[in-house]
Amino acid sequence: MKVAITGGSGYIGSCLIKKLEQQPWIKSVLSIDVKLSNVQLGNKVNHITHDVTLPFDDLLTEFKPDVLIHLSFVLNPSHNKDQTHKINLSGLTNALQAVVKANVNYVIYFSSTTIYGAHSDNPEWLNEKSVIRPKDDFQYALDKAESEALIKDFNSNNKTIKTLILRGCPVMGPNVDNFISRAFQKPVLIGIKNYNPPLQFIHEDDVVELMELCMQKKFTGTYNIAGNGTMKWSEMAELIQARMIKLPSFLLYFLTEFTWQSRLQSESNSAGLDFIKYRWTVSTQKIKAKLNYQFRYSTQDVWRIFCEQRT
Repeated sequence: MKVAITGGSGYIGSCLIKKLEQQPWIKSVLSIDVKLSNVQLGNKVNHITHDVTLPFDDLLTEFKPDVLIHLSFVLNPSHNKDQTHKINLSGLTNALQAVVKANVNYVIYFSSTTIYGAHSDNPEWLNEKSVIRPKDDFQYALDKAESEALIKDFNSNNKTIKTLILRGCPVMGPNVDNFISRAFQKPVLIGIKNYNPPLQFIHEDDVVELMELCMQKKFTGTYNIAGNGTMKWSEMAELIQARMIKLPSFLLYFLTEFTWQSRLQSESNSAGLDFIKYRWTVSTQKIKAKLNYQFRYSTQDVWRIFCEQRT
């Protein structure tokens, strides 16, 4: 099998490529990214430096992959909304255009459970039929939701091309290095007074393994993926031995938005606080039943491993 990956130099892309190049059923891998990878690539992997906001039909036509895995997406919050949106949506549009012209018949898109939104009236467990309602000013979730809508429209016009959407909760593991992991490495964690929501994590190995299984069987549809169980915000702070400071909701939202708009911090605007205020946990029963898959790491396992590596 020949696999093309956009965003191959990113966190999940790098983890996936390292695993795929070890598999005998993988013939070759094409990594497409605007930056070079920080990991050493094997003989099966060819990296092409390319900005996915520009068409890349020719790259796929020449490589002739059996599957395209689209991972190009801006994870870190940005004050430049227009540029972020261009990368996220134009990149996907170009990817879908390329698979049509190159006759690729299978596409995997990595989405996010943030598209459900963190709301006070969320059920205990959100499933794939739950309403998608990202908050208006949380761009990451908005762009993921718009991307899924784009893929749905694509499906209706391209019946012969199979697509799979994996909605992942926050991914952690030995190789993680993003604004999420960096926030947890600070000596003080901020919480919201009178709120202590449960959270979910998934290990990078589970994400990669699921993608491998889906590629081999060419599963289609939309699936939530998350490690079993949950951890409350306070439990996470205790295990990582971080001091927890809880502020009133109105004060924390004001301070966060003010420092964001003033460019005093670049971690998140106030909309991001909803995810440590309200529950947004998902059910993974659908993918467990479809693949007969058991997640290797629970949410507690993932967090414990992260804490051990931090010390």
